[in-house]
Amino acid sequence: MTEPSEQWVDRLKELTGEPPGEKAEKFVHDLYTTAQKDLDAQRAQAEFEREE
Repeated sequence: MTEPSEQWVDRLKELTGEPPGEKAEKFVHDLYTTAQKDLDAQRAQAEFEREE
C-alpha cells in the first residue's frame, strides 16, 4: 500500500511539472507535520474547554 505522503508527492509533481523529488517529499512532510500539530492543538483546546 502506498503511503499517504507518497500520494501527495505525486499530486504535487503533477501540478508543478516534476519538481526535484526530495524537495517535493520535504514539502509534503512539512505540510503533514504542520497539519498534525494544528489538529493536536485543536484537540487539546477542545479537551481543555470540556474540562472547564
